[in-house]
Amino acid sequence: MVRRLSPILPAIVLAPLALAINYTADFGLAYQGGIEAWNSGHPQRLLTWTATPFFAVLMAAITRLASVDVAARTFMAIDLIVWAALLALVWSSLRDRVSPRFWWSTLVAAAIFAPAISTIFWLQPNLIVFGLALGGFALVGRRNPAAGLLIGLSVAVKPIVILLPLALLLRRETRAAGIWAIATTATLSFAGLGFLAWRAGDLTVLNPFAYLAGFLSKGRGPIAACVPENYSPVALLCRLGVEPSTAITIAVACVVVIIGWFIVRDLPTSDEPQWAVFAAACILSGLLGPIDWASYGILMAPLFLLLAYQFWRQSAPPPLWIGLGLAFVLAELVWDPLESLAQTPVPVVVVSYSAGQFSQYVVLLVWLRWRLLRRGSANTRRSMVSASTLRP
Repeated sequence: MVRRLSPILPAIVLAPLALAINYTADFGLAYQGGIEAWNSGHPQRLLTWTATPFFAVLMAAITRLASVDVAARTFMAIDLIVWAALLALVWSSLRDRVSPRFWWSTLVAAAIFAPAISTIFWLQPNLIVFGLALGGFALVGRRNPAAGLLIGLSVAVKPIVILLPLALLLRRETRAAGIWAIATTATLSFAGLGFLAWRAGDLTVLNPFAYLAGFLSKGRGPIAACVPENYSPVALLCRLGVEPSTAITIAVACVVVIIGWFIVRDLPTSDEPQWAVFAAACILSGLLGPIDWASYGILMAPLFLLLAYQFWRQSAPPPLWIGLGLAFVLAELVWDPLESLAQTPVPVVVVSYSAGQFSQYVVLLVWLRWRLLRRGSANTRRSMVSASTLRP
């Protein structure tokens, strides 16, 4: 009974603090975008609006139904419920597969995972869209239309897992779900543009390239381009002196897609490698665009759990465990907005952001090193088997 209830306890413990804080955070900015979407059809006129056309539809509808304060509190409650549901579903599925020590250790790590908690306190939809993508991926191969609809809805609301449909397209056994996901994303996105065109009274708003260009320009703007809070490779290059541009963004995206192709292309089709596809799509999606806030670190969670499981089951060497631990510690450095609410000194916050951005790169390098070791071990075993068959 204790193990059944434990995954939802973090959300229960956090709920009083979360609901006691009376502010609207990022949800308030999205709410203003919804007002602008309803009034003018041009939410992108706001400096802080970097969301999708379909999200504009959702926020516009919310502004018609509730005040910003009521809607923000409701949204906070939904975030907590989704977080509890994710922990419960994932660790319930692990209960009979791993040792109690591994189960408890990974649950505690998930319960204190800073990007997830930051998402809740920033009042962002990251957990919701991540949950939709996870639910959709779990249905791939069994109910491909439903899988594609959930994944497509996730991307249309907020494309933090934008590479997942493309990853599904690369593999024959998941291609149908990928097609459904892309079709759903396109349909909902054009529906969103249609809504904005209606509210604007201007058919030129239907142009998706103009909307995308506006998003890319925000990535080069003052709120995102070089700030330490932005973890994207484009922002990192900007801090190193490389001015952000559309060409740089496209070049980085191409590199990320190529890395993803190399990771996904030679994975076998059993259960565990299938989840490796999901983990790869998640972490690489965060690196794709010009904006990657620290709270998007929830996209590292599947890879953290997958590596911990593989390391535990196959007795990975200590250096890899150390690398995985270092990546997790780096991800734990940023607790905004709680840090700001606690009036943490600005230099401490800047240092934590500056170091925390490397968590995604460290865990990715650890994974690539682990895959090379596993491939080398597999080749050695095949050589030994071949040698044994040749002996007289």
